[in-house]
Amino acid sequence: MIEWIEVLRVAISFLFLVVSSWYDFKTREVPNRVWVFFAPIGLALTSLQFYLDYLKGGTEFPAMWLLSFALTAGISIALFHIGFFGGADAKALICLSIALPVHPSLARYYIEGITPFFPLATLTNAVLGSSLLVLAIISHNLIQLIQGRGRMFEGLEAEPLWSKILAFAIGFKVDLDKLRKGSHYIPLERFSRDGDGRLTRRLRISPRLEEEPSQNRNQWDDLSRQLNGRIWATPGLPFLVFITAGFVAAFLVGDFVTWLVTQLILVRGI
Repeated sequence: MIEWIEVLRVAISFLFLVVSSWYDFKTREVPNRVWVFFAPIGLALTSLQFYLDYLKGGTEFPAMWLLSFALTAGISIALFHIGFFGGADAKALICLSIALPVHPSLARYYIEGITPFFPLATLTNAVLGSSLLVLAIISHNLIQLIQGRGRMFEGLEAEPLWSKILAFAIGFKVDLDKLRKGSHYIPLERFSRDGDGRLTRRLRISPRLEEEPSQNRNQWDDLSRQLNGRIWATPGLPFLVFITAGFVAAFLVGDFVTWLVTQLILVRGI
């Protein structure tokens, strides 16, 4: 009976993550009703499994469940406030910490060296997966750098080197037409004009890559003529897609960081 409840918790968590990922991918927004359903259903099933486990004499899980929820909620809220990811990402992880606070016992039969807190393993895998995109962006920019013979930051020569390095790692040149049509890119430049009407460009690299003010977006046509139609921008990642992939990876493989450390230890014979 308990195993079937756990299977149901895994399946329902996966279903809600897939639905939220679809919304995030299509619109970059997730309706709150997703979390309004996810959290109570997850809490009911987790409480039921706790009660049945308690009747069988189990005493270990309650403290671990509460600790997992507290850690996941605290980390998620902190990452949201510093701008690492959006509110939907934080809500997804908090709901997951309610539905599956610890690693499912089903996976413990075939995974070694797993971390006990399943939501944090999911987050670690998601961050690791999304970080691979940086390698693709850098590879793309290296090709553009070679083809353009080093001309990547025209009009931004006065910007500090560290800003250029970060822009090179997380963004690339995007046609202003794509931004004007509402594509999911976040500009890495801001613009201003001096008293003579001369346009000044600055890189805007910060933890919270909020959208450009609307008054600047109304000037895309003018900017397109003066900037040769391209500016630096970064793709607005649908991070919930990575969280869902991290969920699957955590269930099938575990925490990738722990797994890699374990493999290194085995290879070195420690």
